[in-house]
Amino acid sequence: MHRVIGLKVDVDTFYGMKYGVPKISSILDDYNLKATFFIPMGKDRTGRTVKRVFTRRGFLAKARRIGVLKTYGIKNLLFGLILPGPYIAEKNLEVLIGISKKHEIGIHGYDHVFWHDKIRRMNYGETKRELEMAILKYKKLMGHEPRSFASPGWVTNVHALKILKEKNFLYSSDVRGHYPFYPVMEGESIPLIQIPTTLPTLDEVIGLHGNDHYTLLKYYERLLTDSINVMTIHAEIEGKNWSDFLKVFIEKTLSMGYEFKALIEIADGVMGENLPSAKISFGHIEGRAGEVCIQKFDSVS
Repeated sequence: MHRVIGLKVDVDTFYGMKYGVPKISSILDDYNLKATFFIPMGKDRTGRTVKRVFTRRGFLAKARRIGVLKTYGIKNLLFGLILPGPYIAEKNLEVLIGISKKHEIGIHGYDHVFWHDKIRRMNYGETKRELEMAILKYKKLMGHEPRSFASPGWVTNVHALKILKEKNFLYSSDVRGHYPFYPVMEGESIPLIQIPTTLPTLDEVIGLHGNDHYTLLKYYERLLTDSINVMTIHAEIEGKNWSDFLKVFIEKTLSMGYEFKALIEIADGVMGENLPSAKISFGHIEGRAGEVCIQKFDSVS
């Protein structure tokens, strides 16, 4: 595939699903584009992220750069802390069904905050329980088996990769990297296509590489390759205060000859190819608090 941008939309919160997803979907409709929306199947517990101020290097700095109150809203920041968290997908079923008619729907964990904070220390049984809750809810809401998964916060473990393969998922998107590959984690090879996010997310670059559309767009232009690029956007960012940036990014890249695809189209396209295997390790990336899973440059095959 040449000059491709896979568009991955991560939904993290109830209000991101309710308001951000329709906004992004409307923008995509204007350009007749397809994307993959990854949605948590459980409750919104965003308020529990407050403890990351004390446990995650760079969390407070990032919150200041993006304007956390302006981005998420005070009520959303209380879900799971003071207010009971609503089910993100189920309580926005009309939105979910609406976008599923045009776009791919994948699972973004069950409890987004719990997965992000705990997955590295979870054993096989705990990981399987979390995944099976998400799969069961997906099947209830969508009426069919899920085919794709994206780990909250780009953090996963070897158990999750193995379970997703056992559950017949076509691919997962859990890491930051360079090109599609078969993952090797903790010495185990898992024959499940991994489609990494290759470009930085907007919340990682605001305030570090620019604060206006023009400067940020030029920054992204320099990062694009002539092969497969994967851009992760967030319902709470590009679906709200930065929706105009999404429009100019789409217009500019279309004018440069890039074709937008849902991630499942990329997975289908590379499935018959001789995909390399690559190790997954943990590390820091610029602009994001805490460690994430990273595709290592040194391919193992």
